[in-house]
Amino acid sequence: MKMIRLVLAILFTCGVTLACAEPSVKLEQLTQEVSAWFQSSDKSNLSSWQYSLKYNKHYLKATSETYGGGELIYRLNAKACVISIPHRFFDMHTYEIGEKVFSTHCQLMLSNTHHRHSDSLDEQTMDYSKRRDNLHNSAILAFQSLHKKAVVIQLHGFNQNKRKSDTAKQADFIVSQGKKGNFVKQKLTRCLSKISKNSYFYPELVQELGGTKNILHKLNLTPFSFIHIEISKPMRERLVKEQHTMSQFSECISQVI
Repeated sequence: MKMIRLVLAILFTCGVTLACAEPSVKLEQLTQEVSAWFQSSDKSNLSSWQYSLKYNKHYLKATSETYGGGELIYRLNAKACVISIPHRFFDMHTYEIGEKVFSTHCQLMLSNTHHRHSDSLDEQTMDYSKRRDNLHNSAILAFQSLHKKAVVIQLHGFNQNKRKSDTAKQADFIVSQGKKGNFVKQKLTRCLSKISKNSYFYPELVQELGGTKNILHKLNLTPFSFIHIEISKPMRERLVKEQHTMSQFSECISQVI
């Protein structure tokens, strides 16, 4: 059954794109397509994503699980930054939080449209933090090719009870830029500490992090432009319920984009 779905997906895709030499669109080719889409004044469907325009926002939304699915929201007249939500169905409230930050600050928001444990139509996982060839990664690469200094803010949730160290168990925010990072993670963490004193940056203040193998660390992004923020469940609940807390969080993000 899975093989039948894959064949049907390929046949569908070949009807709307010229990229049919291989069963799947490679990241580099899809990046070129998305870059052209960003620069086009006449937006339209892109491969397996359906286009729509709502309230001056351009949407691309997956019509199937092909290439991992995915959703893109793009608008002008905002800062050249990206909000990334890879686990909207698993990390509760991250989509709502990301959407509010996007609506206040950024031009681009990316998210998954299928649960990360969904069946895949190819050999790659549906988990956007691990999957290489998808709309999410290609859109980030394409956007940075047009805006070299664009910062990517990726929001994740985590379960405090599953952490081992006392610091991680009480953490509300954990900020990272990979294994090293620069002053940006420290600046952001200091600001988040005004919301919760249990705000830390990785790896100097806390050594536990869920995103150490994040696929974006393996792509050719602008150095230090990828900021990964893990948020505890209690804090995520506060952010969607308390307007003041959400405003504080949004203000912290504005300081690093």
